[in-house]
Amino acid sequence: MKKIDYRGAVIPIILLLVWSVSAQQKWIDAAFLPPLSTVWDEFIKGWQSGELRENVLASLIRNLAGFIAGGLVGVSAGLVLGLNTWADRFFSPTLNAIKHVAVFAWIPLMIMWFGHGELSKVIFIALVVFYPVFFNTYDGIKNVPHHLYEVADIFQLSATHRFFKVLLPAAAPSIFAGLNIALVFSWMATVGAEYFFVSDLGVVNPILDGQNVFKMEVVLYGMVVIAVIGLILSKAAQFFENYNLRWRQPSEK
Repeated sequence: MKKIDYRGAVIPIILLLVWSVSAQQKWIDAAFLPPLSTVWDEFIKGWQSGELRENVLASLIRNLAGFIAGGLVGVSAGLVLGLNTWADRFFSPTLNAIKHVAVFAWIPLMIMWFGHGELSKVIFIALVVFYPVFFNTYDGIKNVPHHLYEVADIFQLSATHRFFKVLLPAAAPSIFAGLNIALVFSWMATVGAEYFFVSDLGVVNPILDGQNVFKMEVVLYGMVVIAVIGLILSKAAQFFENYNLRWRQPSEK
């Protein structure tokens, strides 16, 4: 059984202690750094009113929709270009050029084309997800060892069996690594989308509300919620990757 490493919690605990002492001793104005208890009170208010659950649920649904859309397109495009030389030569130069455009530069175009609604947010998240998934899938297929092709030829595998029993398993680590990165990036994109597009519900709303009335405890409460969900998604992505690639790990005796 794998032991839990608690060393990563040292710095957060130190920061919380410094925050608590600074607030109690009033080293920093409470308007800029409110006590932890005040931030906790905001969390309780959000939970009891149901606002927290509604905001988190709306953001997660938005995140999931963008992740699925971007992931499916990314994997499909990576497989097609990785397996088809003609498609690779035709589309790869354009995709490699477009990837250098910062994703936030697409926001004005998305607003003009699709408005401020939910569609723009999902497309923006999908765009952020697409790139790591596509390039990891593409590299995974392109870097399949040549001897595996020779094995497939020896066993005279059909094109379908060659793909599912040789190419896809060999490229799986790279594909799942891309999905892992994309899941983390998708949450960052969700927060960005809610900040730049008009949003009725979402985890960014408390931050915007606190900013408008200059209530730092509300802003910090929103930031903590975003950080916790991001951490959970990061751990979930790692578990997802390890679980699906467990067949590659040597069995413990």
